Amino acid sequence: MKSFWVVFFLMVLLILLNADQMVMSPTIGMIEEEFGVSDAQIGLVGAIFTVIGALISLVWGYLADKFNRKNLLLYSVLVGEIPCLMTAFSGSFSQLFLWRALTGIGVGASFPIVYSLVADMFDEVSRGKIVAFLTSAISIGNILGMVIGGFVGPSFGWRIPFVIVSLPNVFLTIAAFFVLKEPKRGAFEKGIGELVRAGYTYPKIPKFRDYAKLVTIKTNLFLFLQGILGTVPWGAIPYFLVEYFRRERGLSVEIATIVFLVFGLGNILGTVVGGWIGTKLYKRSRSILPVFCGISTAAGVLLTIITIDYHATGPGGLFVLGTLGLFAAMTDSITGPNVKFMLINVNEPQDRGRIFSIFNLTDSLGTGVGRWIGGALSIVFGSLGIAMKISAYFWFGCTVFLMILSIYFSKDVQSLENKMIALGKSKL
Repeated sequence: MKSFWVVFFLMVLLILLNADQMVMSPTIGMIEEEFGVSDAQIGLVGAIFTVIGALISLVWGYLADKFNRKNLLLYSVLVGEIPCLMTAFSGSFSQLFLWRALTGIGVGASFPIVYSLVADMFDEVSRGKIVAFLTSAISIGNILGMVIGGFVGPSFGWRIPFVIVSLPNVFLTIAAFFVLKEPKRGAFEKGIGELVRAGYTYPKIPKFRDYAKLVTIKTNLFLFLQGILGTVPWGAIPYFLVEYFRRERGLSVEIATIVFLVFGLGNILGTVVGGWIGTKLYKRSRSILPVFCGISTAAGVLLTIITIDYHATGPGGLFVLGTLGLFAAMTDSITGPNVKFMLINVNEPQDRGRIFSIFNLTDSLGTGVGRWIGGALSIVFGSLGIAMKISAYFWFGCTVFLMILSIYFSKDVQSLENKMIALGKSKL
C-alpha cells in the first residue's frame, strides 16, 4: 500500500477512535440528571479518561520503539473500543466512571505509535503536512462524537451514541491487519536513510536510560512545558462548550451542537493551514516556526474571550457567534500540528515513540486537569463561561515558552542531522 493510502487509513482510524472523546459532552446534562452528579464529578470522568490514556501511552511508546508498531496500534484500538461500547450499559455513575477510564487506553496508546509510523514514511519537510492531516483527523473525530452525541442523544438517550462510535472501529481494525504494513525505521533520515531503504537495518534500539537524554533536548523540554499549560483550556473549553450554550445562553442542545460544529470546522482549518504554513516557514528559516506559533497562540486567547462573551440573539446573532468562533478556533489550532512536527524533527528514530508518549502524558494530564478545573471553577463562580475564560488565559503561558524555543529549535534539528550523517558514514 502506498504511503498516501496508509495515511488515509490511519486518518479514518483516528477519526473513529477520537469520536469516543467528545461523544459524552452534548449529553452531560442528561447523565448528571440520571445519576444525580455535578459538573465537578463529570469533569472528573473526563479527567480520568485522559490520565489513564496518558499512563498507557508511556508503556506503548516504549514498546513502539522496539517492536512492530502496526500490531501494537491495532491491539490498542481494539482494547479501547470495548469499554467504550460497555459505557452504554452503565447502571451507575461508578460503572460509567470505570468504563470511561478504560476507554482512554485506545486513545492514549495510539498517539505515540501513529506519529512514530509516519516519521519513517516521509522526509523531514513533508512530515509537517502529514502531521497536520493526522492532527486534523483527531479534531474531526471529536466533532463526529459531538454530532452523534448532540443529535442522537436527545432523541434516543445518551447511551446509544457510545454504541455508534465504538462498533465501526472494531471492524476497521480487523481489516487493518491485512492492509497496513510496518515501515522501516530511519528510512528517511539524512545520512542513514538511503542505507536503510537499500536493506540495512537501523542499528539503534531504545534503552531505559535514554529517557533522561530526551529531556535534555531543549525543544522537547519547552514543548512539554507549553503543552501542560495549553491543554488546560483545550480540556475545559470544548468539553463544556455545548453545555455552556445550553445552560447560560439558552440554546437547545441541537443548536448548541451546530455552533460547536462551526467552531470545530475552524479547528480543522486551523490545523491544516497551520501545518501548511509551518512547513513553508520551516523551509525558509527553522527558528521562525516557534515564533509564528507563539504569536498565533496569543491572538487565539483574545479571540476566544471575545467569542465566549458574545451574546447571540436571533439568526443574525448566531451567524456572528459562529464567525467569531470559527476564527478563534482557527487561530487556537495553528500551533498543534507544528508542535508535533517539531518533536519529530529533533528526536532520533528509535526515540520517537517514547517522546510522543511523554508528550501525550503532559498533554493528557493538562487536558484532564483542565476538564476538572473547568467543572470546579463553574461551581466556584457559578458560571461555565467564567470558568472557560479563566482556562483560556493559560494559553499566554504557551506563548512565552514558544518564544523561548525559537532560540533552540534550529540548533536541535541540526544536531539530529549531524548524528544521522555520522551514523551513516560509520556504516559505509
